[in-house]
Amino acid sequence: MYVPDAPLDQQAITVCYLDRFGRRRELPVEQAAQVPFEQLAPLQMPVPYPGRQSFVTKAWASATGQSLACGSLRQQRCGMLLDRDPTVAARSAGPMELHWTQGGCTQSLRPDFVALRAARREVICVAPEEITDRWHAGQQLLAQAAAVAGWRVRVLKPPDGVELDNLMLLYAVRSPQQLALDDAEALARRFTSPRTIRSGVRAAGLPMFAGVDLAYHLIWRRRLHTDMTRLLTPSSTAWLREDG
Repeated sequence: MYVPDAPLDQQAITVCYLDRFGRRRELPVEQAAQVPFEQLAPLQMPVPYPGRQSFVTKAWASATGQSLACGSLRQQRCGMLLDRDPTVAARSAGPMELHWTQGGCTQSLRPDFVALRAARREVICVAPEEITDRWHAGQQLLAQAAAVAGWRVRVLKPPDGVELDNLMLLYAVRSPQQLALDDAEALARRFTSPRTIRSGVRAAGLPMFAGVDLAYHLIWRRRLHTDMTRLLTPSSTAWLREDG
């Protein structure tokens, strides 16, 4: 039974993972600072089974070509957010699990992702739909482990409503294959001031359907901006980033 208010036993927090040869390892957290979790396979692949209430799916990392196995749609959608973040490099889904003893019971916590973000290792948890005492206790334990190992901790929450619809639309054109460098530069230059996507495509002399997809790709890459709280269409207003 989980007892959130029970003090931690004197036993150290350990980290369990598979090394690059697929061998199961378990180390005290203070010895895990240099383990490249973002490059490692999942400790256990999520599998579908009758009665499972979450979807097993994948999140593709367009910058690295990685395909991350996700145990739920919430995790996959947060994987999309990571993919859109230009500061995130290599990442892995579920590559580690923390073990500790509390109140005489063995406890565990498996963060959803580990990523190398802005040259620092980041341990990422997806917030559940219902925040419980168990969730808070696990986050406190993770913060304690991260302070020892030098990790940064981040909690992600997937978007919903219109913002989720827009994210899914942009995710469909995330592939670098969508990018023709000359066309992208010509299109971006048309958005030095806010204007509709459709008018920018016309001004750049690009075919409408391909040009709109290219504009969406530039929004995915954060080269162009738009209001993500409003439904994204060819009539949406976009503008060039100030540093673009």
